[in-house]
Amino acid sequence: MISKISNLFIWWNGQTIGTLIYTKFFGNFVGTDEFGNNYFKSSDGTKRWVNYKGVCDASRISPDWHSWIHKTTNKVPSLEKDDLSKNNSDNNYTKIDTSLKYHPNNSKNNSIYNHYESWKPKD
Repeated sequence: MISKISNLFIWWNGQTIGTLIYTKFFGNFVGTDEFGNNYFKSSDGTKRWVNYKGVCDASRISPDWHSWIHKTTNKVPSLEKDDLSKNNSDNNYTKIDTSLKYHPNNSKNNSIYNHYESWKPKD
């Protein structure tokens, strides 16, 4: 009983009564992420919000849903991997030639500084 009353005023324990009512009347369900959070948008598309599963913690939003909820992209993320990540497998890589890596002592044009003499004051 206390948890139901606390939802009237406390937002960090989950969805408040006001958010629940607003979601019922004006929210269109968009999707769910891997953490169980539910995402909604208004019917005209101007507002987007998330109803967290459990404690309200913004770090429990995946990067795809974060970009959707902040209107960086309009593409609704899905739980399945997209085609780009499916094609980018571990066995499809380019071998890097490590013999040409940079090391300060392996400078090929060392002769630039061979003619340099330090300045010495005259007596």
